[in-house]
Amino acid sequence: MNESSEQIFHMDWRIVFGLTVTSIWIGAGLFYLISVVGLDNFLHVPTGDIGSFLEGAFAPLAFLWLVIGHFMQQKEITANTMAISLQERSARRLEVHSRRDSYFKLLTLVQEQLGNVSAFHYISICGPTGSGEVSMDEFSDMRTQASAGDTSLFIRKMIAMAADNRDDPEKLQEIFYGTEVRTRHSNTFNKTFARLLSAARAVDEDDMISSALLEGSAAGFLYRIMQHVSGEVPLSPITGVDKEQTASG
Repeated sequence: MNESSEQIFHMDWRIVFGLTVTSIWIGAGLFYLISVVGLDNFLHVPTGDIGSFLEGAFAPLAFLWLVIGHFMQQKEITANTMAISLQERSARRLEVHSRRDSYFKLLTLVQEQLGNVSAFHYISICGPTGSGEVSMDEFSDMRTQASAGDTSLFIRKMIAMAADNRDDPEKLQEIFYGTEVRTRHSNTFNKTFARLLSAARAVDEDDMISSALLEGSAAGFLYRIMQHVSGEVPLSPITGVDKEQTASG
């Protein structure tokens, strides 16, 4: 009973209007037949004339309900269009969410790759074939630590090395591009990080992820240092210090 009452209460006003006009029209027609024409006289009218009378009497109602049906159909089309639009927006949100999930899974793998590249770069500088500061046993211990979850260990060591030599451009050039092996490692790191940054921008319209990756991560900082050493960006975005200040210091 309550459901029926709610359905009537929420009935579209066009239907209510149509039912009201129809009731009034039929009531007026019956009143005309009974009061003016007379029911007996009407029953003795030829069948053809009765058909013509009924056709003329109900034609306005047919037109009325045709118009009401048209507007009701337009309403349904509008509602369906809105529903489809909502579904499309929901699908886009799900797609973005899925792409972000895929990106963060990719991020973990790429961070490990960048850490491995930095490890081999670091040992080429400080290992037995470089300065000899780090033995292979020490390198193996550091690799074990990195494999245990500290993927940015060697990236931080490369950053520290660059910071120690920030006032010596020739030394920085030697660290990152002094040999064919170091050049290959630097180019691999730069290309890998650039692709990762491009993937971040593709899934992040506000650039929050890409900014955090470039400016808030060890890999991003080392990437910008390499960009500076290769001459692609000035010194100040890397260290926050102008060249003149560095020279005077």
